Amino acid sequence: MSPPATEAARPPRRVPELGALADSYDLDLDTVVARLKTWPKPVRFVGLQFPDGFRDYAHAIAQRLEREVGLPMVVSADPTFGACDVALKLDRLKVDVLVHFGHTEMPSVTPGYTLPVIFVAARHKAPVGPVMVKAAHALAAKIGPLPGPPRKLRIGLLTTAQHGHKLGDAWDALAAAGFEPVVGKGDNRVLAPGQLLGCNFTAASVVEADVDGFVYVGSGDFHPIAVGFGATKPVVLADPYTGEVRTIDAVMDRLLRQRFAAIEAAKGARTFAVLVGTHVGQERLKLALGLKRMLEAQGKEATLVALEYFSPENLQYFRHLDCWVNTGCPRITIDDAERTGADGRRYAVPMLTPQELEVVLGKRTWEEYAFDEFKGTKPAPRGDAARARRDEI
Repeated sequence: MSPPATEAARPPRRVPELGALADSYDLDLDTVVARLKTWPKPVRFVGLQFPDGFRDYAHAIAQRLEREVGLPMVVSADPTFGACDVALKLDRLKVDVLVHFGHTEMPSVTPGYTLPVIFVAARHKAPVGPVMVKAAHALAAKIGPLPGPPRKLRIGLLTTAQHGHKLGDAWDALAAAGFEPVVGKGDNRVLAPGQLLGCNFTAASVVEADVDGFVYVGSGDFHPIAVGFGATKPVVLADPYTGEVRTIDAVMDRLLRQRFAAIEAAKGARTFAVLVGTHVGQERLKLALGLKRMLEAQGKEATLVALEYFSPENLQYFRHLDCWVNTGCPRITIDDAERTGADGRRYAVPMLTPQELEVVLGKRTWEEYAFDEFKGTKPAPRGDAARARRDEI
């Protein structure tokens, strides 16, 4: 009897090696190992969580940590966009500690965690000084001559967790080039001076009156868009990965047009789903209940809908309603408009922020449009206390 036919042997799949990631980022794995080995309580099982871009290397990181710590690890495959949506459900697997890569803690949020979390910022190694100076000159050209007596251009510095450790270098480079750097201290949703979140730009708003414009060091539009919506001063992006310098003017124009279209499409809506995020850092039930009452006071029908992961698949069962109002992460509403489907939109019905709903209901005008910012539990400092010193960054 002959053996059954089989497919030709396939070559083994190539697993991304950790070295490729470690060449660009300081993953601080030695510190993670040391902390796990000296944890004050017994640790038997460790959870790992990674943002997009890092998950390709999850296997390599897990294998190294298991070897050096001597404990089993479990990797969360769920997406994460910050300390507001960490994989706390791993506590159901009896995980003792969660190691979360790519973000820093949110002081206003972490007290609500059901698991202890070690945050690994994954600091990028690229220098930032040259591209910051290039961006500062671009900002100066955009602003033009300053009114009044001659003075240095005052530039607000903004960045993310991956580049926060380079903010001092950026400060020194700008000062040496004849500019006056300014770094703001945001509220307690952010950890460090000058730090932007996709949902919080208080590090910019606290110093906006003191600066002529902002330079953001980082890649992509995700974080500076919040400043673009909430600030009136110009913003220039300095990308340390590519050396590119550009503005977000075209992006903001496109997004505002999309938001206006969504508002107009919702003006005839009668039935609404008010969406409540269940992540510990995104839940705003009190706000959602208020919006439901506001809608019903104007003769609308409104149903509260709670969900953890926002996607067209999860929301398809509410496609028969006229409009959805999102009280979860505001970037779901704003950014998903950029990821449209074949029919020109990602979701089946218009999705609005709470402030956009107020425009629909006549509670505010389009000219009063505001970004749905997530604030911390303590306000940002004011006056001189809002500006960080060089030795504080």
